Amino acid sequence: MRITDVRPVLLTHPYGPDPSGRRSACFVEVDTDTGITGIGETYAGVYVPEIAAAIVELFRPLIVGLDPTCPEAVFRTAYRATSYFGRTGVTVMVLSAIENALWDIAGKVRGVPVHALLGGAVHDALPVYGSGGPFTMNIPELVAQAADTKRRGFRGFKIRVNFFRYQPELEAERLAAVREVLGDENALAIDAVQNYNPKPWTVKEAAHMLRVFEPLNLAWAEEMLPPFDPQPYAELRRSTSTPISGGEGITTAVQFEQWLGAGAFDLAQPDATIIGGIGEARRACEAAAARSIPVAVHVWGSAPTLAANIHLAFATPNCVWVEHPVLGNPLEAELFLEPLVIRNGHVQAPSAPGLGIAIPPGVREKYRFVPGSGSTFGV
Repeated sequence: MRITDVRPVLLTHPYGPDPSGRRSACFVEVDTDTGITGIGETYAGVYVPEIAAAIVELFRPLIVGLDPTCPEAVFRTAYRATSYFGRTGVTVMVLSAIENALWDIAGKVRGVPVHALLGGAVHDALPVYGSGGPFTMNIPELVAQAADTKRRGFRGFKIRVNFFRYQPELEAERLAAVREVLGDENALAIDAVQNYNPKPWTVKEAAHMLRVFEPLNLAWAEEMLPPFDPQPYAELRRSTSTPISGGEGITTAVQFEQWLGAGAFDLAQPDATIIGGIGEARRACEAAAARSIPVAVHVWGSAPTLAANIHLAFATPNCVWVEHPVLGNPLEAELFLEPLVIRNGHVQAPSAPGLGIAIPPGVREKYRFVPGSGSTFGV
């Protein structure tokens, strides 16, 4: 069995509560000489879809002719060939989509879900939290989204707390309103979005902010500092009782291990569509397990992103949460071969072969790509 073609699929779809909102995605389809096609997605498609597509074209001649049922071997071949300029960053993010498409093929060939190829599901079900609460929402809108998330049965809710400036009191007011809606029985987490600010918060500022939030009993505080150096994360961990999380933007398991070794995280958040694929994400999860650090897989994309990370999660003993975006993405439900089953706030293990996804007829025309539609900011 051999790979015969690799191609990008760019789509643009409605997104978020604003009727004019839109978002793009870059899927990758991998064809084989047996007629089986695998599908993956790269997070880079949200931001630089045209560049992601060009990198897929770069990888095509490197992997056509290779065995698609050996995803990690194909990853190593492609990674070595581009290592002078693509050891980390967007090249690895795009390679993630290709590797995940190969896991999809391998599962379809064997007639089993991908988590079975990773050693089998080690959880009967996993708790899901709703991920939303953009900083563009006012408090009534935020409360309404929190209430809807609770009504849908999610076990927790995560909101963004970064207005591109330092305003602990305003952030606390928003959080208090959400906590009142959720009650004490549901988890409340925050995401400072990699501290993407003109003047990034210092460790002391982030620690003060978390002290202000202490009465709200946060489940974790995500990426409160810039994502360039693990040492400030470790310093922040020593300065607060709130669990510190991060890692979604890290590319390669080696880099993830460096952050874990520096003591950066209480909760690790790898993403199989960013780090290099399911194989690299699995190694990152194992490195976290070796340090007794739990995992909450990061998800911020369409059905292929959610599927890849859910299969990873079910094969990961130290996984404790699955993220589920709640801002609305039609390329989620429309691509799953079998609907995701969520009962009592827990997602059930998928059973369809491979990743359990396909691009139905008409979807490419319905969500025709809009050039120049990449996001400059991802929330």
